[in-house]
Amino acid sequence: MHVTNTDSDTKIAVTAITGFLGSGKTRYINQLLQQTDGANTVVIVNEIGQLGIDQASWSFVQPSVILLEGGCLCCQMQGSLSVTLQRLFTDALARKIPRFSQILVETSGLADPSALRFTLHTDFFLKERFVYNGCICIVDVVNAQKQAGFVEWSRQLVQADLVLLSHTDIASDEQTCRSVRHIAMVTDAPLMDIPAFLSAHAPDSRLRLMSVSPMPRKAGASMPFLSRHLEHGAQTSSSSTLTNTAEVPRQRPVISLAPVQMHSSIRIVTLEFAEPLRRSVFNRVLERMLERLGATLLRAKALLRFQGDEDAYLFNIVHAQRYPAQRLGKEAQAQQMAMVLFLDGVTDEMELPQSADFYEG
Repeated sequence: MHVTNTDSDTKIAVTAITGFLGSGKTRYINQLLQQTDGANTVVIVNEIGQLGIDQASWSFVQPSVILLEGGCLCCQMQGSLSVTLQRLFTDALARKIPRFSQILVETSGLADPSALRFTLHTDFFLKERFVYNGCICIVDVVNAQKQAGFVEWSRQLVQADLVLLSHTDIASDEQTCRSVRHIAMVTDAPLMDIPAFLSAHAPDSRLRLMSVSPMPRKAGASMPFLSRHLEHGAQTSSSSTLTNTAEVPRQRPVISLAPVQMHSSIRIVTLEFAEPLRRSVFNRVLERMLERLGATLLRAKALLRFQGDEDAYLFNIVHAQRYPAQRLGKEAQAQQMAMVLFLDGVTDEMELPQSADFYEG
């Protein structure tokens, strides 16, 4: 871990995991923890919206999970994050919770991850006990071109010390090529796809070897994955000519320590459900909702239960693409049923979904 503190090895490493709405942050962290010593890890989930849904998907991993609700990290959550980190440290010291060696902070899909770095550098208590270990940005290559126009997408990428590509298994070569090229224009951070990162001999060691300072590449050097897709794009893309990143002079953007409190005009709608739903009615209403909202819907996630079924289910939708529901089991029964919608371009004339719609059909 490349830091300037001489006693950094005695401090607890804090790594930010960021990425735009639906990029796959939670899935990546779950996969990472299943390959490493999760018992020594605390995950802090920063949930945006009125209710915490993401916490339900952590039921099958070992580390502690702390949920920060109600806002994104760059706005309301700085004070709460500071209090949370202090409480974790003092509780571990008092042996109220197991000792831990690292913390992963999963930011919301709209957060500016610089808030974490700012908090750790300006809070005296935290500065003496924790060390900022860098920022991993997850980029969905299937939807990157749609999301690149949002200021949050660019801010997250600019802060990255490592970029990991998600959904490469379902993306076309053209989608991956264009995404990689766009990323390379914003940051010179090392870039890999998630399977390559997880197949490393010790993924956990890669986290600890991340550099929080810009590391200029040697002339002519580039990441193998990046080069492969840029070269492939130069051969297959008819709309533009792509060149190797080593031939394109770029300077890593100057990163401000203070977070930028600026957001796109994204509206967040939370629907709460008091009673289990009828599965057939839900599927019918959901399809109508997706068709009606169209490109307005950026992301939807829901934790639901159905009549005649004891298990709870986690639903994820990204740009109208509905992914298979995740069965969570009976342990999620106590969770509040809810659906959170992230909408862009909402007009006053637009009819927004209501909870009652999913009961009436």
